[in-house]
Amino acid sequence: MKTAWVWLACLPLLSSAAPQAPAAAYRARARAQGGVAAQQASNPVWDVQRALYRLAPVPMAVDISKLPASEKQALGKMVRAAQVMDALFLRQSWAGNETLLTALAQDATPLGRYRLSAFLLHKGPWDRIHDGKSFVPGVPKARPAGGSFYPPDATKAEVEKWMAGLPAQEKPYATSFFTVIRRDPAGKLTWVPYSVAYQAELGEAARLLREAAGLTTQPTLKAYLEKRAAALLSNDYYASDVAWMELDASIEPTVG
Repeated sequence: MKTAWVWLACLPLLSSAAPQAPAAAYRARARAQGGVAAQQASNPVWDVQRALYRLAPVPMAVDISKLPASEKQALGKMVRAAQVMDALFLRQSWAGNETLLTALAQDATPLGRYRLSAFLLHKGPWDRIHDGKSFVPGVPKARPAGGSFYPPDATKAEVEKWMAGLPAQEKPYATSFFTVIRRDPAGKLTWVPYSVAYQAELGEAARLLREAAGLTTQPTLKAYLEKRAAALLSNDYYASDVAWMELDASIEPTVG
């Protein structure tokens, strides 16, 4: 049986309302106007266009017409769960991303539309391909190295000193892939599991995965969805990772 692989990680999509042009055409215009240096100096959208046109759009499609109705419904639930993860990834990349996205979506100018497209593509206001340079004014020049996993005022030295002073039984939690570092009411550093830090969003994603599990008739897919839903709430991902490796279904997603 052929398997339809469905990767439910969150793929950034260019806004359909945004101006689009092939990278080759843009480079040709730059040469015609006196070369890259002249184009960079004279065109106020240089940085954001570069962030867009260094990458070529590639259509990605999958034929789900032969899936039973129940599997299509389950797939829809999984896609909605992935969209929850998409928003969380944006927040984890930088704490200001969600506010900035709202502002960019309200900017109807041509430059604003370019910036929105580049923002959605790069999941933030920094060019992830070129040099990490920002293409939106008013944001840090470089993407914060720690994203929003640490307090914005925390220094590396402070975090390392705090880590070194933790009891041995707490260190695995503080260094886990599934925790964030925050400040408690007294201003001291503390670790917080994803299941608490993102409780509302992960609760919604878990609900959608459980509903998908109730729709599918494929045993290994049902097991994965149920275990991943439980993992989002418990912060223990081992069983669901094993279930993912055991998938043998017409849809093989990964969510989280």
